[in-house]
Amino acid sequence: MKAKSFLFIFFILIFGLNLYAYDLSNSGLELIDSGSSGEENFIILKDSNSNNIKVKFQGELPQKWVDTIAKLNKELRTWEYMKVERMEFLASNNNLEILIIPSYFTFEGTNFLPHVPGGIIFIYDYDLRYNFRVTKDDFFLRLNDRFLDEKFLCQRIKEAVDDPVTYLKRRDPEYILRKVSELEEAQIKAEKTMEDKYDRIVNALLYFENTGFLGFGNTPVSPQIIKRVIELRKDNPDLTKEKIKQQLESENIKVKDKEIKLILNIFYNEFD
Repeated sequence: MKAKSFLFIFFILIFGLNLYAYDLSNSGLELIDSGSSGEENFIILKDSNSNNIKVKFQGELPQKWVDTIAKLNKELRTWEYMKVERMEFLASNNNLEILIIPSYFTFEGTNFLPHVPGGIIFIYDYDLRYNFRVTKDDFFLRLNDRFLDEKFLCQRIKEAVDDPVTYLKRRDPEYILRKVSELEEAQIKAEKTMEDKYDRIVNALLYFENTGFLGFGNTPVSPQIIKRVIELRKDNPDLTKEKIKQQLESENIKVKDKEIKLILNIFYNEFD
């Protein structure tokens, strides 16, 4: 029984060492807890100022991120305009995602806390970027760019909070894409309107010009005739009125010489 217990404990120790196979000795961080939830593992670290840091990952935590986590934790906690309440890291082989929930965030008299309800998200892949949303009234503004320094980021946030409409127009790619889409839709509608107007003008001309005896008794030219004449001319641009009429009559389409002439006048600018 003792042998089985020893083997079980040995297995757990070996498994744990493989699961969390990283070295904290040079990071200034201390492991205080670990666990897993489904396929996701996590550890809780403590820095020299007793701040807790949660790190989530799948499989093993890559050693390359341990020193980076320590470095970013130190840098982000020493900001002038923001104080960190909670910091979490999500580690993968390719990058680190850092979520910061601030307890204080004020710049040039503006309190940013109500405007970053989801916190601030950074992404590190050998370069630090930010990607999070700022809210102001009914506006949701995305800030997504390379991180230069704390003051520059705060200026960007303040610009978005002070004048969200101008910020959207100048910087938000989603707003620009939406406006481009709206312009494209407006252009399509305008083109469709022009096509409708053109069709109405053409029909009116055909109706007006297709006068009966003594200049009255207007009748519209059949859309079937118009369509078929255009199709025939498309297939053979040199087709004459006589040949067009012969072809239509062979298809049992009744047509007058004047109707063919009107179509050629209006659509092809042919007069004889």
